[in-house]
Amino acid sequence: MKIFIPRVPKTTTTRELEGLVAGLLDKKFHFPFTARPAIETCDVLQFRDGEGLVEYHGLVSVSPDQAGSWLISHFKGQRLHNEPVFARQFMQRNRSKESTNRSADRRRSDVQITKVITTNPKVTAIDQFRRDHSA
Repeated sequence: MKIFIPRVPKTTTTRELEGLVAGLLDKKFHFPFTARPAIETCDVLQFRDGEGLVEYHGLVSVSPDQAGSWLISHFKGQRLHNEPVFARQFMQRNRSKESTNRSADRRRSDVQITKVITTNPKVTAIDQFRRDHSA
């Protein structure tokens, strides 16, 4: 199950997001001889529209799907960089050019999505520096 975490702080790293999700999944009660929940992918995405608005969002893929549902329901009250965050199930939406009701579509048409890549993922002190000194 893919989980969408909207509007994460701009200084959030993939490692921090994965740590938050892994910490929550560790709290889930596990039955013996059952598969433990696993994080398959974790990304921080930058959304930039034509007007210059920039937003950051998290996208995490968790298996099995029951663990993803549990995670979404227990995500309330979580914080990243002292800002509250929430989660919902990711919905893949395709834009069709032949859409009959384009006026009802509230999505922005000119959004560029890029994956945020940490330049040096082995450096752990930089995460704490960003957390302490970000505005």
